[in-house]
Amino acid sequence: MKRLALLLASGFSLCTAQAAIAPGGSGNGELFLNVFDTTAKASYTLDLGVLMDDFFVAAQQDIGYQRFWVVDSANWSTFTGLVTPSNLRWSVVALDSLGPSTVGQQRLFTTAAQGSEGNVANTSNKQLSDGISTTQGGNFFNTVNALGTHAPQSDYSLNGDSYSLESDSGRGYYGEAGGLTPTINGNAPFNAGNAVGKSSWFYYLTRSGTGQLSTNKVLVDEFDNLGADGYWGFVKVEDQDSSSPFYDPDSPYAGKYLLSFTMPVFTPVVTSAFREFALSIGRTEYGGGFLVSGLGVAVAAAPGERAAGWVTPLGVAGSGADRPWVTPLSQVSAVPEPGAWALMLAGAGLLGLTAARRRGRAR
Repeated sequence: MKRLALLLASGFSLCTAQAAIAPGGSGNGELFLNVFDTTAKASYTLDLGVLMDDFFVAAQQDIGYQRFWVVDSANWSTFTGLVTPSNLRWSVVALDSLGPSTVGQQRLFTTAAQGSEGNVANTSNKQLSDGISTTQGGNFFNTVNALGTHAPQSDYSLNGDSYSLESDSGRGYYGEAGGLTPTINGNAPFNAGNAVGKSSWFYYLTRSGTGQLSTNKVLVDEFDNLGADGYWGFVKVEDQDSSSPFYDPDSPYAGKYLLSFTMPVFTPVVTSAFREFALSIGRTEYGGGFLVSGLGVAVAAAPGERAAGWVTPLGVAGSGADRPWVTPLSQVSAVPEPGAWALMLAGAGLLGLTAARRRGRAR
């Protein structure tokens, strides 16, 4: 817990300095958090200070990745006074609306509401381009970046936050037509928002080509490493309701809201039988696979042997009867999937060991 507190204190918390969100029109947008109440018609936007290109690399490493943001500012306090906590929904999004209608030139990073994940891949090329267009996305960014601590708009190097009402001028409310909405301006066949306390997988969408028909679906890449999927979570550390799974009145963040992204560590495991097999045919363990070190004429090649002299790397789907000596995967700790009440905080030490033990018994 002390380690996590130090991480948060060293830069993972909300920076209150003034700065704008890098918009989709920049070609490398920043990730931002939206928290919204569709009944109160109010939304809050936080610049996460991470560019798409950087996050794409850092957040998919086998060594794992975890980052926290403490949502606690004057703008957040004002926003929470305008809404009903039980009505709140949240999403994390980033846009890149530049480039022609070719693969990788227009991009969307987005969370997805639990239960709608299967529809992410049903998004068409046209829906993606229309939804993240420089016009509509630009309307949202132009308004938001002039509010709260986002201004001045020219500086993307720092992070800020703001809140908006549907009744305000401009299109800063996350849900207003002609700006940006949880369904990507009504174009996406899924919703990006989840309730507070629920976690979400994260997706990278880009055009599959120049086709504009409804059958021309986007390419979808879920954030993952060789053994796990990355996920976001947004939760309030409860200091009043002892029945809450997030109850931790002794936490330095009691009463505050936390956003996190977690990519579990991937740890391939080689069984002793696999090592014995490798030794028997003159192979040695190397770099997650097995490299031929001395194959005699009488020695049979291992199942799955590649032309370059490698057997299939460990942990790759397909181990079984053809490779019975491979243990597919082993992770450092259980991965809480979206929907598990322990979501992103399990194992982080933030809420203590009680929650982890409780979840372990439930399993």
